[in-house]
Amino acid sequence: MNNPSNVTPARILFAGLISGFGSNAMLGLLFTSPPTQAVLFNPAWQSPRFIELASQRNVPLSVAGLVVLSVPLAWLFARLQTVMPGRTWRGRGAFWGLAIWLMYWLPQEWFVYHTLIGEPLALCGLELVLLLIGALLQGLIMAALLRAGPREAAT
Repeated sequence: MNNPSNVTPARILFAGLISGFGSNAMLGLLFTSPPTQAVLFNPAWQSPRFIELASQRNVPLSVAGLVVLSVPLAWLFARLQTVMPGRTWRGRGAFWGLAIWLMYWLPQEWFVYHTLIGEPLALCGLELVLLLIGALLQGLIMAALLRAGPREAAT
């Protein structure tokens, strides 16, 4: 398949895994911090179903899945980066992080956490802020590792 950015499959794999691991490490720090835990698991505010299901989550399997699923995102970034908004790799990385957040995390919060599990919108909002931080970091790491080349020389 045509590769407009001339990025090798090995770089795509590496960028996907590293950006997935980096963003999930950040999300792990944010979501397990005592202030976040105190808010998200407060029974006066949180859905009982959320509290029940969160305690049953297989965290290693979830993280491994998200890291592996970052590889297709890196492949897409490598192919689309030359037409993305942003004059620098940082701009394109921030754009891609926002795109990841809009296409993945925002619908997940609505369809799974709010409508299915019954999490209150205010708590979904808190989670979305934390997820945006992780998604922006993922986009920036990906962009840094998959820079297109000639276009970067001018920045």
